[in-house]
Amino acid sequence: MTSVEQVTITRAEGTSFTVRLHPSPAPQPPEPSIADSTACPAEVTTAGAPVVLIVPAMGVRAGYYGKLTEAIREAGLTAAVTELRGHEESGGRTPSRRYDYGYADLLDDVNAAVIAVRQRLPGAPVYLLGHSLGGHLGMVHAGQNPGHLAGLLLVASGSVWWRLWHPGMYLVGVVVSAMSRIFGYFPGHRVKFGGREARQQMLDWTRFNRTGRLEFGTPRVNHDPAIAEVDLPVLGMSFAGDGFAPAKAVDGLLAKMPKAQVTRLHVGEGTEPPGHLRWARRPEVVLPDLVAWIKEQAARRAER
Repeated sequence: MTSVEQVTITRAEGTSFTVRLHPSPAPQPPEPSIADSTACPAEVTTAGAPVVLIVPAMGVRAGYYGKLTEAIREAGLTAAVTELRGHEESGGRTPSRRYDYGYADLLDDVNAAVIAVRQRLPGAPVYLLGHSLGGHLGMVHAGQNPGHLAGLLLVASGSVWWRLWHPGMYLVGVVVSAMSRIFGYFPGHRVKFGGREARQQMLDWTRFNRTGRLEFGTPRVNHDPAIAEVDLPVLGMSFAGDGFAPAKAVDGLLAKMPKAQVTRLHVGEGTEPPGHLRWARRPEVVLPDLVAWIKEQAARRAER
């Protein structure tokens, strides 16, 4: 295992979260001279390698992606993973009636994580890998911040609009909304849907479920028009056996970006389908396609 650099980001409210960087393997540079004594070797060796920044799924801690980040690093890329609010290993707070947040706050964290990676590795192309909820946030970030990302990887990330599913999905939204209001938070850890999640986050999720729009914030903003202007390379991956982001839902989310250069893959038909979460613990399922796609995009960038 390589050494991991941890970048801690403090929020205005006083809580904090961590972005973990797993530098790509590279020859060590010569020892810096006295004049260069403030230089950081990792900045020198990894600045040119493409970065894959993972934004986790709802209720999933950053540590869950350990095997994936190491596999990405061994493939010659730099891997990074950011923590989701409410699921930090330290520095955060547990969602409750007294501590609430929504998609807008989660997006603020993603924005800060991207900026931190770009500052830490200047010049390195950043590809945001959004898993499920992380894909929703990644799309909005890309729409708001043209030029920040070299591409998007939406992995097991689908629209939750009920019309892309079945009438029962609408009822799921009604139940999730009711539980969130009654408890003051959503007890997803008890019903096996996400973890313990913030009330407003789940109300934003249920609005997406009800309307098909990524609309949130105070005042409320419909982010779909900005998403529709995203013209990045996008890799959309769905998995066999995934009941939380089936292929039709993934297609529905990708359809929000008509100007993007989309590559669409469906992975894992066979005796052991990867499902919604297990793929992250089985990097061999996604790594060949993921690395090949990023290297193809890097080659195209070099030709411009």
